[in-house]
Parts: sequence; C-alpha cells; structure tokens
Amino acid sequence: MIQIQLTLYSESGKYRPMSTIVEVESIAYYNVHKQEILNRAIQRISVQRKMDIWVMKKYGYTKLKARVYDKGKIEQENKERYERIKEERGWK
Repeated sequence: MIQIQLTLYSESGKYRPMSTIVEVESIAYYNVHKQEILNRAIQRISVQRKMDIWVMKKYGYTKLKARVYDKGKIEQENKERYERIKEERGWK
C-alpha cells in the first residue's frame, strides 16, 4: 500500500489549499482507477472540512494535484532545507 496526497487548489489563489491522504494498492492501480480515487478524495476533503462540494466549487476549488506521500523523504527534505536556511542566515 502506498499513500497519495491529493491537494485541492482554488483557481483564484484567494483561498488556501485543502488536502487529504488516500491509500491505494499501487501506482498502477491509481492510474487505472484515477477518477474513482479523485472523487473519493474530494468527498473526504468535503467531510473533513464540513463543506459541501457545491460550496467548494463556488469558492473556486477546481484544481487538483496528486503526489506520492513518502513521510521519510519529506522529513529529510525539510531537514536539508532548514540547514540551508541556517547557513544562509549565518545561524551556524
């Protein structure tokens, strides 16, 4: 099982993105059942935010992006970014 983070963006950029994590069997399964998974993610975001789908559309939440969610990789990238910032600002 892999985790995929699906993020819903507002077209206008006026509102902050909303995201959720969905577990799928594999990338191949995701590619075959993409629309079903996207609909499930939108439904999950709607429930988490206590917001109907028509309200999300009203606010312009129509762009959707997906990425593989690897927590270890994300933590490593954040550590590297923090170290780079410390060096740039002379904190080290």
